[in-house]
Amino acid sequence: MNLRLAGLAVLAFSAAAYGDSTDERSKLIGTWQIENESGKQTEIWTIQKQDDAMHFMHSENTQKDAEFKCNTMGRECQVTDSGHAAKVSMWFSGSKLVQLETKGSDVIKRRFGVTGDGNAMDLEIIPVVPAGKPEVLHFKRVQATVARQ
Repeated sequence: MNLRLAGLAVLAFSAAAYGDSTDERSKLIGTWQIENESGKQTEIWTIQKQDDAMHFMHSENTQKDAEFKCNTMGRECQVTDSGHAAKVSMWFSGSKLVQLETKGSDVIKRRFGVTGDGNAMDLEIIPVVPAGKPEVLHFKRVQATVARQ
């Protein structure tokens, strides 16, 4: 009997934890602009959910350099990044979306995670090959404007 209760408790906790992760994951959907005090460089990520995949658009200084759609099950997708062929794999680790990009012999891991009240996102960039110093970029949610009539 105790084993049954323990099993039910684990199941209930797992469902609650999954629900929390799902809610946190959905907060990634939107348009994100880098928090840059100098105003010299503008970097924007747009993340949309499409069926069982995520649609990404990335631009710097108003120039779109990547747009692709890829699943979040870790399967590799062929993409073009800054005019170069690349391979991307994505999966969730808790509430963070992990993206592994291979371009030529370079491999970069990115981790997207919403912070605070849901209007801030941290993007961890981790050079894997060649190894390098990780950095964290801070983004703010771009609010959609509604036209007034």
